[in-house]
Amino acid sequence: MKKQRHLRARISALMLSAVMLCGTLSGCIGTSTEKDAAAQYTWGNVAIGGGGYVTGMEYNPKEEGLVYARTDIGGLYRRQKGGDWVAITDFLGADEWSYIGIESMATDPVEPNRVYFAGGTYMSDPAALFASDDYGETWIKYDVPFNCGGNQSGRGCGERMRVNPKNNKEVWFGTRASGLWKTEDYGKSWAEVTTFPEKGNYKQESNRIGIMWVEFDPVSEDMYVGVAMTDGNCIYKTTDGGKTWEALPANEPGMYPLHASFSSEGKLYLAYSDNCGPNLSPTAGAVYCYDPATDSFSNITPNLDDGRQGGFGGISVDAKNPDHVVVSTLGWWSDQGDNLYYTTDGGKNWQGLFNLNTGENQYQMDTSEASWLDWGRGKNQAKTGWWIADININPFNSDEVMYGTGATIYATTNMTQIGKEPVNIAFDAYGLEETAVFKVVSPPAKDGAPELYSIMGDLTGFAHEDVASCPDDAHFMKNGKPTDLDCAFLEPSYAVYASEEKTTTLTYTKDGGSTWETIQHKPDPAAGGEVAMAADGSSFIWVPDSISGKPYVTTDFGETWYYVEGLGFNAKITADRVNPDIYYAACDGLFYVSTDGGFHFESTGQMVADSAVPVSVFGKEGHVWLSSSTLIMYTEDGGKSFEAIKTLPTVDSIGFGKAKDSQSYPVIFAEGDDGTNGYGIYKSEDKGKSWERINSDQHQFGNLNPKYITGDSNVYGRVYFCTDGRGIIMGEIAK
Repeated sequence: MKKQRHLRARISALMLSAVMLCGTLSGCIGTSTEKDAAAQYTWGNVAIGGGGYVTGMEYNPKEEGLVYARTDIGGLYRRQKGGDWVAITDFLGADEWSYIGIESMATDPVEPNRVYFAGGTYMSDPAALFASDDYGETWIKYDVPFNCGGNQSGRGCGERMRVNPKNNKEVWFGTRASGLWKTEDYGKSWAEVTTFPEKGNYKQESNRIGIMWVEFDPVSEDMYVGVAMTDGNCIYKTTDGGKTWEALPANEPGMYPLHASFSSEGKLYLAYSDNCGPNLSPTAGAVYCYDPATDSFSNITPNLDDGRQGGFGGISVDAKNPDHVVVSTLGWWSDQGDNLYYTTDGGKNWQGLFNLNTGENQYQMDTSEASWLDWGRGKNQAKTGWWIADININPFNSDEVMYGTGATIYATTNMTQIGKEPVNIAFDAYGLEETAVFKVVSPPAKDGAPELYSIMGDLTGFAHEDVASCPDDAHFMKNGKPTDLDCAFLEPSYAVYASEEKTTTLTYTKDGGSTWETIQHKPDPAAGGEVAMAADGSSFIWVPDSISGKPYVTTDFGETWYYVEGLGFNAKITADRVNPDIYYAACDGLFYVSTDGGFHFESTGQMVADSAVPVSVFGKEGHVWLSSSTLIMYTEDGGKSFEAIKTLPTVDSIGFGKAKDSQSYPVIFAEGDDGTNGYGIYKSEDKGKSWERINSDQHQFGNLNPKYITGDSNVYGRVYFCTDGRGIIMGEIAK
């Protein structure tokens, strides 16, 4: 029996505040100084090729080639025909970082220039709704009285936001805990749809999943809403624009329809799992087709005896053929990854990419443009991916099936030929970067040395031979949860990084990252911590993350270790970039120097801030700069004397890049605030006497954390800095 819900149609009177976000450079800047400097810079990424979880993608059904992708901590991306992915939420800065975890998005099927998103990384943080009428170049922000969970369980469900294709002034959004919301004026005002009967009672990892998706029947124009209910009453329908609702027959209690897709004939296809993933892997799932004409569900779950485990994540119907459907598994941790199933007869028969029981494969992974995705599998091809929560058939090209994974985006090039020829699955994340970066080091150019070393969350890090090309598998570090990194500036093929892993705490390379060796003999059972490598790689110091904070030095890559004498707890150490015998340290409010390769340190008697972090200047023996939140100090005589820089009153990190010419001092880059132009990326070419902010308010890149910045040692004006979700940002002087 159907549950009938006849409720008085009423929309709560709450009108949400709107904030216009500027879209042109002239509208975003603070002063002429910032304007002039910002106009000189172009911004992009060091190429990796994803690196994080792409939770959803949406093709626009009217404009060919227009597609959007959302990420859990890296914002929203747009791609237009023939182009790469472009980040369109970089206007969000540190103060609004919580919005960069995208809960849902919607592309307008009537006016493709319109796009919307709901931003909110965690349910404990603020959320907001955003609307744009120029493809995401500019946005209007609406403050809302609810929260989102863009980086929490169930983040692959969707889409929770949808534009009514018959009246595109209407946009509907389903929240996790506050019901269904709606705008009737292109996003100018939003209000709760109080007639909707459920908010969802299923919780996962202590968080509500709530409304999972909104869909419109292209035939009847009725609207359907999927909500996470433990009793199986998960799908509600309205035939009168939301005035009244009725529940569809209860279907698969204990399972949740994570994704839904209508065929052009009005049949609703559903992918079910016994939880909402991805943090918890589903253990069971099903695929159903609901026919509104008969008000009945048909179980069309692929049954190929192929060893399938887990549930189902994404589902998509071909816009050109209503019987062609693709569905992805979710939580199948097979050696080959998750599977894709394809049907040409509405689910009566399916074909899978692979069958573990028979060993049959009907696909070929193409990771040639980002071979780190092979993940060291050698002759075995890369996995198809994991955490495949969303999958989409291009409405203009039935052969292109795009899906997001926990590491990147893939797309097929010949899906309709499955069974006739191997399905080619190619890397498809050009321009989309989503890594949480901890540190980068730019060594001087030398044969065999990379352009950049990096460490980051999830992926460990890379030796980037070319910052404009995705790394290969050979230069992918792979092992460990890194905490620090350094290289030898006279022999830049030598590098070392520290990790939280007990068995791979210290790892080094002598060939520019082509191979990495793990140090087997540690002087301390602790892990993590910080490292500093001598200018020629002849030694390095390790400060483990331990209560004692005792530093150690080795001259043979860990075969033997020695106590570092003269330093106290939690010393911050850096190597001179010219003299291999010299290290510097800030510890207990004093500055220290070692002239014997790190075995002994002595105080110079110079006082520094307790939080001071020393940074050595490449090519300048004895030159060390220290930053400590509100003060910059530098020495040119190895710490015997210091000068203070007060022209940048707030500073979180500093780094150095190639000088403009042989007579100039290296360019200094900083993350900070000069008190006039706001927080941002600053550059000084006169040794800190003056600073220019070089990024505009439209280029803030979310959360710049941890705070780490450096210039390029070989390219004048180029700067790199770390983000928590937007990868390694690279800025260059505009040509």
